[in-house]
Amino acid sequence: MRLGLGRFVPLLGILVSATLQPASIWAITIRDDTPDASYLALAAQPDYAPVGTFVASSGNTSTSSSATLIAPDWILTSAHSLFGYSSGTFTINGVSYDSTQFLINPNWNASELNNAFPGNDFGLVHLSSIVSGITPAQLYSGTADLALDGTLTGTFVGYGSTGTGLNGFTTLDNQKRAFQNIIDGNFGNPTKVLGVDFDNPHNPADSGFGSQTPLTLEGCVAPGDSGGGVFITVGSQTYLEGVISFNANADGTQNSDYGDASGFGRVSTYLPWIVSSIPEPPAYALLMAGATLGLFFHRRRRQPKV
Repeated sequence: MRLGLGRFVPLLGILVSATLQPASIWAITIRDDTPDASYLALAAQPDYAPVGTFVASSGNTSTSSSATLIAPDWILTSAHSLFGYSSGTFTINGVSYDSTQFLINPNWNASELNNAFPGNDFGLVHLSSIVSGITPAQLYSGTADLALDGTLTGTFVGYGSTGTGLNGFTTLDNQKRAFQNIIDGNFGNPTKVLGVDFDNPHNPADSGFGSQTPLTLEGCVAPGDSGGGVFITVGSQTYLEGVISFNANADGTQNSDYGDASGFGRVSTYLPWIVSSIPEPPAYALLMAGATLGLFFHRRRRQPKV
């Protein structure tokens, strides 16, 4: 069963945390019957090493979110994590890197803070120096994620606090966690936005779309996960397939408990904008699938910006 858009109420703001000082990062909520150590171990796998924390600042106000390294000195995050801010710091593997430039997808606008379903929630940040010791994520350009046939598993990665599906997010600890879910839902805009719901192991009816049976490490995004990565494995290669954008509820309570949904933007849809925005993106950071994209990249390599 796949329910319509009207079931869920999205909220972007819950996924970032703004205070007078950099706020603690919030991360995923997990199953109440599964050890937290399993989610921590999943996040620690090498495939998800490119995900770090990002604190955007303006004056005395800061917002904490997540981001993924996609080139030696560029990170990909959500547009709403950058909106209203002028600088930021990306921290990964215990090292912090200052920003030099913010780029917000031109099709995103502030009205989407209250309605995340249109998509376009992508932002790029240029770093002041190259990140060492971390291989950037490879970007996905295929269409396997559009099938929504219950066969593709997404791994969502973010930092910080957590909680369980019974009560939602409750605890701040700034640790990196990851959860997995079948990509089987959309919010009326499938070419741009896809999603997963947090199936309840105690109540199969508490499901919005797709299978009612939760995966072993099922979970839901929570505050501060904005901009974090959604990864898929195709063949033997793991790709960054999505950027976490919003949480949506069907019960009137925005707390990432059982039955809530996690929404993300599709990287493949925005790959042309990403490629055109980053001068000379390294070949290993991009999946070249299809002659059109391959020729586009080749032209950019032969005609660098001056």
